[in-house]
Amino acid sequence: MRGRLSSFFVVLFVLGWGPAAFAHHGFNVEFDSSKCMNLKGTLTGIQWENPHAYFDMAVRNPDGTTVTWHLEMVTPNALKRTGTTKEDFKSNMGKTINAFACPAKSGENRGAAGYIALSDGLIRLVGQIQGQKSDADKHF
Repeated sequence: MRGRLSSFFVVLFVLGWGPAAFAHHGFNVEFDSSKCMNLKGTLTGIQWENPHAYFDMAVRNPDGTTVTWHLEMVTPNALKRTGTTKEDFKSNMGKTINAFACPAKSGENRGAAGYIALSDGLIRLVGQIQGQKSDADKHF
């Protein structure tokens, strides 16, 4: 009986609490903060959901090809607290935007945005990392 009870709690942990403990990630586990860059392109999509909001932008490479970058931001509530709303993105769909982003270590066209400028030119803090820049240095 004692062995069954112990097994039950192990199974409960693995199925219930285990995945939740590993669900969230640290920034440096997934993204490379030593390779952050400025991206300029066209806003093509927005996903306003928890635990992170995302946006997509089509960026033209120097060789003329276009790639879509999928960029992670902080939570929608955190964006709202700093004055950035889903409507800001919706009203800029198809327009040129700039993003300071750190790429994913996996090498795909995915990353984390630190700050962005929509077509109005305002700098919006949207991420966990801003590349160790002062507020005066956050521009495109």
